[in-house]
Amino acid sequence: MIDGITRPTLLLDVKKMESNIDNMLAKAKQTETLLVPHFKTHQSTEIGDLFKSKGINAITVSSIAMAEYFVDAGWKDITVAFPFNQLEIQSVNKFLDQGVSLKLLITDLESVAFLSDHLTSSLDVFIEIDAGYGRSGVPAKENELISEIALNVSNSKHLNLYGLYCHPGDTYHAESTVEIERIWSDAITKLTSLKGDLNSISNYLKIRIGDTPGCSIVKDMTGVDEIGPGNFVFFDLVMNHLNVCEEDEIAVAVACPLVAKYPERNEILIHGGAVHFSKDHLFDNSQQKFFGELVILQPDGWSSIIEGAKLTSISQEHGILKVTNELMDVLNIGDIVGILPIHSCLTANLMGSYLTLEGNKIAHM
Repeated sequence: MIDGITRPTLLLDVKKMESNIDNMLAKAKQTETLLVPHFKTHQSTEIGDLFKSKGINAITVSSIAMAEYFVDAGWKDITVAFPFNQLEIQSVNKFLDQGVSLKLLITDLESVAFLSDHLTSSLDVFIEIDAGYGRSGVPAKENELISEIALNVSNSKHLNLYGLYCHPGDTYHAESTVEIERIWSDAITKLTSLKGDLNSISNYLKIRIGDTPGCSIVKDMTGVDEIGPGNFVFFDLVMNHLNVCEEDEIAVAVACPLVAKYPERNEILIHGGAVHFSKDHLFDNSQQKFFGELVILQPDGWSSIIEGAKLTSISQEHGILKVTNELMDVLNIGDIVGILPIHSCLTANLMGSYLTLEGNKIAHM
């Protein structure tokens, strides 16, 4: 597997990835929801084909550019899970002319008016609801504004109100799985209440919630029609830290050359920095920041996390591993080591391609 690797390379365990997909499909079946997976994590037509082979026909993306990439690969039912950008109206109309079933997120009256004036064909929209995360969307408490947006959509000849969309991203900062469940329960309560308020405008609204922690942990999704997680396809150290996944479910690792050793300070330099991992981080038990965990690469994948080693500092291309004396003795310049990423979505985006354990390359958007 590591033969021929000379620079940072993103390794993909396809068996783990496929198991993760199967588990989320089973979760959707168990909760009687429709899985509309977010493809922002893998951004790969080949991995998308695996989803398609398992019966997935509708997907979520994070940008119009990503939608273009997957439309070119044959996908026809796509939600862009980012508030509508008026400057991309020509691309939106092009999708509609191509027969793509496109769904957009709207968060204000101005976007409704603009779309009504500039669309060339009919379009489904979600009203994005902020249930407390504070990133984007109409605050759930703004009942009157939400109703006004819904009414204006219903009065538009080109717009159809598909449903309410929510990303409760505060689950990523939860202290426990119980807190994840509480965040979701609160979001579901707010969304179902809003849906009831809009019954006079539409009786067919869907509720979609998308975040991997909640979609993985929450058992009671009563009131939710669709789920749209993305990170679950690979998982990462954040998900493991949240007890959302097991360590052996993490499906990606970055292979990094070991280029220098500094025994006097128990540090090892690897070629693997912020341009490979991003600067997302976690904190260890002593509240020290770290950017990844060391694993030993093996013919069939990689080991469990090696105790006594952490990626404690990164700059553009440099990565500094803090290690014990014992590890300093056994790790050698010229070795290829594995690093589990903090945030697999950003790492995959930065790395730009995958190498499977079988030695096959998989392209990335």
